[in-house]
Amino acid sequence: MKRLLFLIAFLGTMGSLWAQTVENLFEWQGENGIVAKPKFLGLSRNQELPNMPLYTYMEYDVHSDNGDSYCIKMRGVGNKEMSKGGDYDFFEIHHNGKMILRYNPFGILYDNRYMTVNASKDYFIKVPLSNGSFALFFGGWFFGCGEAPEMIVVVVSGDKAKVVFDDNAYAYKYTPGEHFSMEYVDDVEGLYDSYTVEFTENFLKPRTKYKIWREGNMLKYKSWK
Repeated sequence: MKRLLFLIAFLGTMGSLWAQTVENLFEWQGENGIVAKPKFLGLSRNQELPNMPLYTYMEYDVHSDNGDSYCIKMRGVGNKEMSKGGDYDFFEIHHNGKMILRYNPFGILYDNRYMTVNASKDYFIKVPLSNGSFALFFGGWFFGCGEAPEMIVVVVSGDKAKVVFDDNAYAYKYTPGEHFSMEYVDDVEGLYDSYTVEFTENFLKPRTKYKIWREGNMLKYKSWK
């Protein structure tokens, strides 16, 4: 009997360790090639923009540590002015006068308040990975219906930019800067039932938790329950 109980406990421990297996969010290929993993692109879609006028709402200049310059453009469809709520339709990344990425998300994009536990309301988070590469985190609009907002992660290196993550994410823990990390859930059913939005232990315990963090020139990922 004791042996059986030990085996059950051992298997439970191994299951927990398996659930927290760390993996790369993407892979490097060659000098600056970026390889995305389909499992992290749950909301990605191949949808052309409608045949309507496209407008630029905001532009930001971003530099890698080695001095490469990029322009990030938040853009909209069919409306000259950004909405009063601050949302936008899609984004572009330009390098040396050339567009290296245009991404049309699953839903409406917004600022990063839900990705940073309200620590930032900027329109993207920049995470340096190496002298010539960095990641950009874009946040989506929260519709308040149980699913977390959309989060998009782009890796930029030299003249290449690729989306490596597009899925639901609402952060309950966030560390900015060089030691960037984010812990989040994709299920927020009941979070807004009270006047105070609070990630209590009772709220988090039954849900799958996820973590993305920087480790050298890589973004790491794990999940657990």
